[in-house]
Amino acid sequence: MAVTLPYNQNPFSTLPILPAVPKTPTPQTQEEINPNLERVENKVRRAIWAMRIRLHDLFSDFDKLRSGYVTAAQFRRCLGSAMDRTMVPLTEVEYQVLVKFYDTKGNGMFKWTSFVDSIDTVFGAKKLEQAPTQYIPSPQEVVKPVRPALSPASESVVFSIIERLKSYVKHHGSDVKSWFKDFDKHNNGFVTENQFRRGIPQNLLSLEEEELLLYRYSDELTGTVNYFKLNTDVNRKVQRPKVNDAQLVAKLNKISAAEHIPVGTEALLIPTDIHNAHQATLDEIEDEIKKHVYKDRIRLVEFFKDYDRHNCGRVTEAQFRAGLRQASILLHGQDVKTLLQQYQEKDGRVQYRKFCNSIDTVFTVSHLETNPLADVQPPPRGYLVKGYNKLSVSEEERCNQIISRFRKIMSTRRLLMAPFFKDFDKYMGCLGRVSRSHFSRLLSTMNLDVSEDDLFILFKKYEDKTNGNINYMEFIRAIDPETYDHFSKPADATPLSEPKTPQQKTAQFTEIFTRLQTYILSQRTRVSEFFRDFDKLRSYSIPRHEFIRGVNRIGVSLTGEELEVIADKYKGSNGFCKWKKFESDIEKVFGENHLENRPSIIPKPAAVETNPFITGVELAEKETRVLNILLKSMREHLRIRQTSIKPFFKDFDKLCTGHVSKTQFRQCLTYMGVYPKEEEFEILCKRWCKKPQNTENKSDRICYLAFLNELDIGIHEHEEAAEKERIEKKEKELFGKVVKAPKVNRVVEVVNEEEQKIHESVRVLTLGKNVPLNNSEVQKLMKRIKTKVKTERIRVIDFMMDFDHLRHGKITRNEFRRVLKVIFTNLTELELITLETLFLSPTDPRFVEYVRFSDTIESVFTMKGLEQAPTAEPVPFTDYCFENGDSLDFETLNESKDQSLNLSVSQTKYQKKPLNNEDILKSVLKRLSEKIRQRRIDVLIYLEDFDFVNEGTITTNQFRSVLNTLNLSVDDDEIMALAKKYAVNRSWDRIAYRAFVADLQKGDSVERGAELGWNDNGKGKHAFELW
Repeated sequence: MAVTLPYNQNPFSTLPILPAVPKTPTPQTQEEINPNLERVENKVRRAIWAMRIRLHDLFSDFDKLRSGYVTAAQFRRCLGSAMDRTMVPLTEVEYQVLVKFYDTKGNGMFKWTSFVDSIDTVFGAKKLEQAPTQYIPSPQEVVKPVRPALSPASESVVFSIIERLKSYVKHHGSDVKSWFKDFDKHNNGFVTENQFRRGIPQNLLSLEEEELLLYRYSDELTGTVNYFKLNTDVNRKVQRPKVNDAQLVAKLNKISAAEHIPVGTEALLIPTDIHNAHQATLDEIEDEIKKHVYKDRIRLVEFFKDYDRHNCGRVTEAQFRAGLRQASILLHGQDVKTLLQQYQEKDGRVQYRKFCNSIDTVFTVSHLETNPLADVQPPPRGYLVKGYNKLSVSEEERCNQIISRFRKIMSTRRLLMAPFFKDFDKYMGCLGRVSRSHFSRLLSTMNLDVSEDDLFILFKKYEDKTNGNINYMEFIRAIDPETYDHFSKPADATPLSEPKTPQQKTAQFTEIFTRLQTYILSQRTRVSEFFRDFDKLRSYSIPRHEFIRGVNRIGVSLTGEELEVIADKYKGSNGFCKWKKFESDIEKVFGENHLENRPSIIPKPAAVETNPFITGVELAEKETRVLNILLKSMREHLRIRQTSIKPFFKDFDKLCTGHVSKTQFRQCLTYMGVYPKEEEFEILCKRWCKKPQNTENKSDRICYLAFLNELDIGIHEHEEAAEKERIEKKEKELFGKVVKAPKVNRVVEVVNEEEQKIHESVRVLTLGKNVPLNNSEVQKLMKRIKTKVKTERIRVIDFMMDFDHLRHGKITRNEFRRVLKVIFTNLTELELITLETLFLSPTDPRFVEYVRFSDTIESVFTMKGLEQAPTAEPVPFTDYCFENGDSLDFETLNESKDQSLNLSVSQTKYQKKPLNNEDILKSVLKRLSEKIRQRRIDVLIYLEDFDFVNEGTITTNQFRSVLNTLNLSVDDDEIMALAKKYAVNRSWDRIAYRAFVADLQKGDSVERGAELGWNDNGKGKHAFELW
């Protein structure tokens, strides 16, 4: 907020006071007194453009016959509805000017169509389909200011005011926008005149000066003031005079050869066309276009077809240039002229189809249908990629010394240069280029300091002459070939070698053929698909070059020499190769062919290893000991840090091949905090290096997956030992000693057949496993679990499947234990350990096979696999037991057959007679019945509150809770007697409460009948029913 100061304390009071500016009167020029038509129309256009109004819609409502004429009153009404919204409506004189001009017939009818066409020019030209070459003026050209400009004296005063505002803003550290932003709610840069006056700091400007600013920055149509424009004028700096390029070039010519242009000033001192001073020939221009088209896979003819409506293969020169621009082919004017000289006809049209056919030769050969045996090869890498430049002998020698020094630094410091260069390359389109300034800046940032002469030698070596930028990809490949050189190997880098002997050729063919078989077996590829299309006559022989092409299409990277070796092996007559024999030999990796004709042949397994993670050579005994010590220290280090190290390797393995380079492998070890010695690192690389596909070459790729697997196995073994020690410690705390069952290898003698089956299942479970419980305890444990599952209808697998997201039938030990504690709450620690041990996964000791556990427990319901054996009869589960493991005999239980009081069948079938607690049951029923009769309690309502599904049963705990709530307390013996009487299942945890209430009401009615003298005849029974 601006600080308010008295005028005499204004810091600008020392400034010279400007002479009083007379208030600018409302202009009353001769043009305003007698306005002409153009001035009035400009005023209307300005208002219409500001409010984006289409006058045609207003006038057409009054012209029902679409004659193009309206009356003068209708014209005033339509135009007034639009202009009255502005701050400066039309005057009567201006209306008369318009009416006089557009009253073409002199009958008082106004030709509104001509008026609307004249006004709508501010929105663009009309009927362009009839005149497509018509010039379309911009709105700024059409809308001309109607307010007269300030006089030179007023302009000088405005300039002085702006200078005063600049001093004020600089002194107070404020901004012109901050004066008015509170009034500008929409932040569009406009405020009203009153808001503009209020926003200007007090005592800073006089009223006349404010009026002058209002006249300069206000819009008389909208009545607003553009304070953004005022802020721009106040903050505008003095523009520097434009430097003549000719002077810069002259200055550049004065620089001697020993001097260098300062880095970062190339754009100022070097002319823009210095890199293109050489006049390119037609072949050079077409080569550049071919590279661009091949890189982006562009069909160039598609950009010219739209201009060739008659499909004659010719377009105009302007259309030819437009097609090149649409294809993003940016050529200099001289290059385009060179193309036009070749493809332009005498009438000025350009043969674009001939030009496109010449460019498309980079993809294929023209008229291939007339020569189907023509060999089409892709362009070599050297043709598409720009390498480094050639230097003089002395400069080349110095450049090699610089690169050698950088290589040593990269090997010692293990730097990755590409990410730093790519940050600057993003702004240039990721073309592998950076500017000279960026290149020198990055060298200084990475402490790769070089002298000025050496820096310019590097510039000269790796400079792209087309644009003057530096090819940093070639630079980092030169200084760090171990990391980046394997990404791009030139096609012409095959070294020359001496002729090989027949024995060497045979060994080379065997090695190549094994590589092909390994790839075919791993990818399950059908070889015939690569040769069948070339063999039109099905003669099983194709030309040599077609055979080489088919072998190359299999997908294995082979050199030209290796392809020639395979072609020589299967060559036939007349320069043809027998591809069918090649297919038969290579597909033997899948097994013997034509076994249907030789049924006695026993197929042999494939002798080719398809595992891509086979690692290197066998280690010596001393190296093995060093490796084991190093791995042990790594495992201990990782166990303490609890770090997942696989993401470090995956950051380098973008293609998920499972391998990294040696440099990347060492960097990952550094991230882990492991710093092996050079000898130890070489042993690690030797142990887990990728098995080379060629015996003559050494592999520098490390299989990190095999390395991590070896580390994980050792860590898991340590965890298992620690878990075993923890269990033994827990057992000692519980029992004072470790109880271990011997390995069971015999069948326990049993009395009957059912027990023999149970013992047999327990024997199978515990076979070869050390469990804390003996066989009889395991048997009782399984009976207890099965009894609970059977009586409560529990599906164990539903609880455990929630932890198995991949549905592979396994969960971890902790998850298995959590589920058991939820379902079976009374299991002890030893019982949990026993169940984990019995159903432990044989392949991975960290997991438990919960599906096998569920099948074992849920066998009490039915037999698994009945869909495959529909005639089998499931054996019902009858071996129930108590919670302590004792067997439960239900033969002593008799179902009650009391059908009185209209009890449903589902209720009466659950009633049981007491076992040996008849006296207790009678006593508690009599006592509860008496208390209910005295207190008039409806017990059924309280019990039904716990029966959410209205099935007539509640749990024993809920039953006892209701009795305690009603002050009908019962002891343990009484609740046990009631549970045995009214239990609906064999575990006595569900009570048929309706039968209990019916017995209470029955006892109450008998007692009341005895008090009233009722007998046991029909009349008394009828009275009871009425009551």
